[in-house]
Amino acid sequence: MSAIDHEPFPKGALFAAGSLIALSLTAAAVGRYQNLNPPTDAIVSAPIPSQLLKMRFNDEPDGSVIVLNADTGATIDTIAPGEDAFIRAVMRGFVRDRKLRKIGAEVPFNLSRYPNKRLTMSDPTTGKEIDLRAFGPTNEGAFARFLAEPGSR
Repeated sequence: MSAIDHEPFPKGALFAAGSLIALSLTAAAVGRYQNLNPPTDAIVSAPIPSQLLKMRFNDEPDGSVIVLNADTGATIDTIAPGEDAFIRAVMRGFVRDRKLRKIGAEVPFNLSRYPNKRLTMSDPTTGKEIDLRAFGPTNEGAFARFLAEPGSR
């Protein structure tokens, strides 16, 4: 038999371990409470986009998608079946989110470009926003072309 079998466990080590656990739980609780209640002056207002396009996406029976300017009703683009998989995937996610919340298609989606060249797609009904730069320049460009002037495409 070893010495550990005959000697009691040191009470100082038990006290130190218990104190460390209690201190950790207290620090975590305090940190969590402070994050849930941020000071109101720390809330920064959202930047104003330099370009904003309100868009609707209509699925056609042949599998194509018509991209419409929601303000004018003009057709911006037609996405042929099997093309622009990134646009289809992003919009499928937005529509799925609306269906889960039982929200209809009355409110258009927003494509916004900010002064710092950030490009986002957002749904004002759910508050969901996607920063398109995060997916690389090719995927960002798939949406950026909708903001181009009609004669420049």
